[in-house]
Amino acid sequence: MGHLVPRSRGGTDTLENLALVCRRCNERRYTFMTGRDPVTQQEVPLFHPVRERWAAHFAWTPDGQWIVGTTPAGRASVARLDLNDERHDDGFIRMSRALWVEGGWHPPVGDPIIPDVLR
Repeated sequence: MGHLVPRSRGGTDTLENLALVCRRCNERRYTFMTGRDPVTQQEVPLFHPVRERWAAHFAWTPDGQWIVGTTPAGRASVARLDLNDERHDDGFIRMSRALWVEGGWHPPVGDPIIPDVLR
């Protein structure tokens, strides 16, 4: 399974190499193709949003505010991309997610929910 390769590292603009992401995630991904799994300490490929299913690598906490990596690639992606804003914590992403939950738009239907004790 291939990685998404940033254009700055020789990647192309073909659909197989592009993923629709928000500016924040795109900037945090930068040119990284791998990340360190905080559990195994191994360097692993980041989650590939075109070729892999989100639900195979991630779950939501019951309150819908935290993404939890459930595989080495998921955990490395959460850490590398700071998907929960733990390093740049102004609370914005979790406050936004809380509002989406309140509105009934989040988490997406069918996404796995993991017990909060495992976060």
